[in-house]
Amino acid sequence: MAPMTTRVGQLLAAAAVAATVLATAVSPVAAAAEGTRWTYYGKTGPAFWGSLDKDWRTCDTGRKQTPIDLIPTKSVQRRNLASVSAQFTGSFLPVGVQNGFKYDCVSDLCGRASWAGVNYKFVQFHMHVSSEHTLNGQVLPAEIHLVHASDDGKLLVVGVMLTVGAPNPLLRKMLAAVEKTVTGSDPKKFSRVPISRAEWATLVPAGRGFCNYSGSLTTPPCSEGVTWILSRRVVTASISQLARLARALLDSDSVVLTERPVQPLNGRRVVCYGE
Repeated sequence: MAPMTTRVGQLLAAAAVAATVLATAVSPVAAAAEGTRWTYYGKTGPAFWGSLDKDWRTCDTGRKQTPIDLIPTKSVQRRNLASVSAQFTGSFLPVGVQNGFKYDCVSDLCGRASWAGVNYKFVQFHMHVSSEHTLNGQVLPAEIHLVHASDDGKLLVVGVMLTVGAPNPLLRKMLAAVEKTVTGSDPKKFSRVPISRAEWATLVPAGRGFCNYSGSLTTPPCSEGVTWILSRRVVTASISQLARLARALLDSDSVVLTERPVQPLNGRRVVCYGE
């Protein structure tokens, strides 16, 4: 595992990010569902998702829900993220959805993934503040999700958690593409974001190990059967970048972090590789 800040440091970082957005009018992070209104707080928050829509009952009744507390175990074999997924040079278009925005692949092929005999295409990515998964019980400042889909509709998500440290060049580029629009200082349409293989390498630690488990979407309808691949290496972003990310993702009505609470493991096996 990469060195991480202490528990106190992590809490201070999260507090600093939240404090930065107290006077900011923006919206939360990318959603999986449209239509019925849901949020990350209050009477439309995670505790009530299952009762907001009849098609979302799995949010309450599901036994394989995401996120979880990741407690990395001893590796069963040496294997790294590059053996599961690869990100190619391509273009992404930020798209506004309920509760925020996502970055959709608008190239022929932005990347691929393969797991358990199933092949997937990299279709979109989005971020959460703070991390949805916890790491050994610790909440980290942010988490990126790279969403992959197979031809028959199966999903695989690569998750990478971020901590405070050196600035990340790709995160800087991602923020520049959206923050003026979502904060209203320059309310024009989003522009395409070209991302190279080299830039992806700064955010996705392809040469490091990972952990796998079977879970769900982390937003309504909380559908299960999602393959999760979580990096064992945490990457860094500066406190300034994390504050900018928070301004782009948090709600104007209340300072609410855009993560679903950790869900019970319910006997599921988490298998780790590579480190």
